[in-house]
Amino acid sequence: MELNRRELKKISHSFNSISSRIMRAPFDEYKYILRKFIDFIDGNEIIMGYINMGLSTEYNSAEDWNRMVHEDGYLFDFGPTVEEESYQIYSVLKYILDIDRVEYMFYRIYNKPDYQDGVKEFNDRVVLVLIQNIEGYLTRVGIDMGLDEETKFVVYGGQVNVSNGSSTINATQNNGINVSELNSLISEIKGNLSGLSPEDAATIKDSVEMIHEELVKPEPKKSILNSGVKLIAPMIGIANGMPILVGNLQKLIDFVTPFIQ
Repeated sequence: MELNRRELKKISHSFNSISSRIMRAPFDEYKYILRKFIDFIDGNEIIMGYINMGLSTEYNSAEDWNRMVHEDGYLFDFGPTVEEESYQIYSVLKYILDIDRVEYMFYRIYNKPDYQDGVKEFNDRVVLVLIQNIEGYLTRVGIDMGLDEETKFVVYGGQVNVSNGSSTINATQNNGINVSELNSLISEIKGNLSGLSPEDAATIKDSVEMIHEELVKPEPKKSILNSGVKLIAPMIGIANGMPILVGNLQKLIDFVTPFIQ
């Protein structure tokens, strides 16, 4: 996402405003305001980019929530990294949007005297952690930008790079990948799926997105990358007769291979 320091300040201000609302929400309006909070995060590229840095296919928010509700003494144990903690809390908040009378569950889980106290306890223990993590990330991005409010920057996967007009930015992650090259390759693959069946196209799309989300993390997990490659490899045969797509799928496999050896 390309933005300058002034635009970052606006994002931070808007996030602080919606965060204040959810932390002060009355119990009978809680889900309404929570949806606004989640919608704000979903609609903001820089914040969602941060949330996705902690994405894990191993975490199951429904299972974790059900343990919280039904197991006496069980408390959320998010993490271990701050990024994973943020993603997991975000996932739980998304999940409970579809639960009826969730404020009653807060009241039961934390053994509070009334619904409002239950909401406050959940906010203090769970939602506030996500808010503080996002605020910390935005602050670090601002520090990396320096004091110039006009210079444009590209923020991606925790990296901040100066944007010079329409020039191409070849951002390199701390883990050694060339983000621009990866993004270009992913875009070319996703743009050449029209000749496949909807099912095969969906498989390729989901697989390359999974690989992309893992590769932009500071420490990509070999198991997830390996799973992505195993899903893509059979697609090369299925895409026979589509040389551009086949070539790009092979390039992606070659791109990923050093990270799983």
